[in-house]
Amino acid sequence: MPPKPKLTKEAILSAALDLVREEGTDAVNARNVAKKLNCSTQPIFSHFASMEELKAAVRAQAEQLYNAAMMDGLQNSGEGFLGMGLAYIRFARTEKRLFQLLFMSGAFQQEKVAEIAGTTEGDEEIILMIARMAGLSRDQAQRLYSGIWFTTHGIASLLATNGSTMDDAEANRILRDVYKGILIGLKQESEDTLP
Repeated sequence: MPPKPKLTKEAILSAALDLVREEGTDAVNARNVAKKLNCSTQPIFSHFASMEELKAAVRAQAEQLYNAAMMDGLQNSGEGFLGMGLAYIRFARTEKRLFQLLFMSGAFQQEKVAEIAGTTEGDEEIILMIARMAGLSRDQAQRLYSGIWFTTHGIASLLATNGSTMDDAEANRILRDVYKGILIGLKQESEDTLP
């Protein structure tokens, strides 16, 4: 009888990611992953030193999927910065449990809520792009980015917890309205401070 093919690290990671998608992060344990792969728990621990290591790899994989979705929204939507917001909302709608893992599981450790928006990788480039496109200072662009991010996160959180339904057209309208409102407020604030 030929030897059984060995399970790869990628296959184990994929099975654990599928478990998160199907049942949530609490379902990721050695027994459930082994059951999904139709094997014992031994191959899991031959590739991962602990379940914490496997869970960290699952989180990293979810982050890669999320980052790819954000870049696609930014580059291919024709909406620029708002395309990222729409992609964020779409990710929450289509990948509810991955969204919950990344954004609703204690991931934000900043003491001040205002520090969450604009502190992740790539945010500074987006803020500078907004400043250039909207004719704002860097600080104003940060405020605009934060306002849009909090609105986007609120909508996405409602979708990820099945508390709401919203199509792309409605999300686009809301994000545009908030963007315009904040932009008008920032420009008015600048005019009011001129001598």
